Amino acid sequence: MDIKGKKLLILGANAITCEIVNAAKALGVYTIATDYNPVEKAPAKLIADEYWNDSIMDYDVLLPKIKEHKVDGILTGFIDIVLLPYQHLCELAGLPCYATKEVFETTMDKAKFKKLCRDNGVTVIPEYDLDTFDPNVINEKNKVIIKPVDNSGSRGVIICGKPEDFSKCLDYAMSFSKKKQVVIEKYMELDSVSASYNIQDGVISLSTFNDRYVHKSPDGGAVTCLSLYPSKYLDDYMEKMNEKVCAMYRNLGVRNGLLSLQFFTDGNDFYVMEMGHRLTGGQHYMISKAENGISSLDQLIHFAVTGKMADFSIAEKDNARFKNVYCHLYILGKEAKIARFEGLDYLKNLPEVIHFSQMKRVGDTIGPDGTSAQKVVGLHLKVKDRDDLNRILRDIQQKFHFYDEEGNDLKLEVIK
Repeated sequence: MDIKGKKLLILGANAITCEIVNAAKALGVYTIATDYNPVEKAPAKLIADEYWNDSIMDYDVLLPKIKEHKVDGILTGFIDIVLLPYQHLCELAGLPCYATKEVFETTMDKAKFKKLCRDNGVTVIPEYDLDTFDPNVINEKNKVIIKPVDNSGSRGVIICGKPEDFSKCLDYAMSFSKKKQVVIEKYMELDSVSASYNIQDGVISLSTFNDRYVHKSPDGGAVTCLSLYPSKYLDDYMEKMNEKVCAMYRNLGVRNGLLSLQFFTDGNDFYVMEMGHRLTGGQHYMISKAENGISSLDQLIHFAVTGKMADFSIAEKDNARFKNVYCHLYILGKEAKIARFEGLDYLKNLPEVIHFSQMKRVGDTIGPDGTSAQKVVGLHLKVKDRDDLNRILRDIQQKFHFYDEEGNDLKLEVIK
């Protein structure tokens, strides 16, 4: 189906939402971006065909405008808190939404999601019950990690390694939870991997599978700094976990859209750590599009304006066993305001770059250590091999920098 000229309302207009605007415009779709932020703080509004200054939850204002402007579809991405307003607005407007309210509520809530996993034989990180937990079991060899059940991007996540610190750590994690609920888990020191899936009319297909390398803050927050495709654990995952995950989501009743999961693994066992039922900062679709011609972002746009993910079988094209090597690199910064960049054009013009994204600009403040808010620039790279990648990473460390007003280099040297 030709979607050129269709109108898409995009909920949210922050920097990463520009990815949705650009992808939609490339497909010939007319884009409208909306949120309550002024234009100077909403980069997606600057590149959209049209923008509104209405809150994504101001349904009484948005509904008449959707009808007046003959909007064909609605979409959001990247942020959990927008998913339920997105679903509700789609329902009110009678437009396609790729998941139900019940599905979103299950996949967004860490406690509900872990129960879903256990009910379907998908291994989760060992967990402690808050009501019966004895902090005295905590020591340097048996740390725990405390997470708010209803937050993302590592916000509110903290490691506790001493019994006397438990109460303070608990209060910290609880302060990030609207529900005032937390999950207490065993702190795992294993390798980390990510899987992304596409869903089309109930058919679930593994699209990408990668190794994750993370930067950890002292208090337990962790943020991805590099992803390498395909993962060295792909064969183990396909043998031991893939079908269990697919069956779990079929049982949940997912019909369309995309999924992403993060695991800890030693190659024998896989422990689910996080999941997302939305576009993620990892932007796996950039890699799968370069390798197999499949983009979950393009398919979500298609679904929003037509009610169908694609006019072809996505599963027939999806194949996580890549022939080429890919890397998604995040360059992270220290918490401060950016005054100047050096080497930005060098990054943009690297021949290995298949996609460049900039999360922070001059005047922006880098977020706290160990959270996704400290990501400054993202690069998707297609490389010959690991040696080639190491060469590129060394060059980037030397040639790209960003500074505060005092001239301090804010770039974290996390890639060795």
